[in-house]
Amino acid sequence: MVLRRTAIAAVLALLLLPRTGSAACMNKFVRRTEGVNRQIVTLLTGKLTFEEAKTLAQAIASHQAPLLEWVDDSGKLITRQFGELKVMRPMPVGCDGRASGVVMVVTFMSSNTPAKTMSIKLDANTTVPFEEQAN
Repeated sequence: MVLRRTAIAAVLALLLLPRTGSAACMNKFVRRTEGVNRQIVTLLTGKLTFEEAKTLAQAIASHQAPLLEWVDDSGKLITRQFGELKVMRPMPVGCDGRASGVVMVVTFMSSNTPAKTMSIKLDANTTVPFEEQAN
């Protein structure tokens, strides 16, 4: 009976392992435009955990960390974050050894609209390329 339970547990573990252990790093965005110049961008990223994103948002709000920046492929500034960085919820896909990621919303004041890809500078050493989420 114990052997049977062990065998069932092992089979279940093997069935679940590929779903949880092989998830690829995800950095996606969706956007909407409000007015002429306001780009509301939802970022889904595994580069930050929910807790790291909350800490970053608090540091930005208290002027202890720089605003997020939308940069072009060469790293040149397109625009900086406008208003609050809203940290929405955790997501199950992490990058760089993180167990999970985060969904957050940021506003950029720009007449440019991101298309297909956009790069977001999270801090002085971390620029993350995001791909547009297909509908």
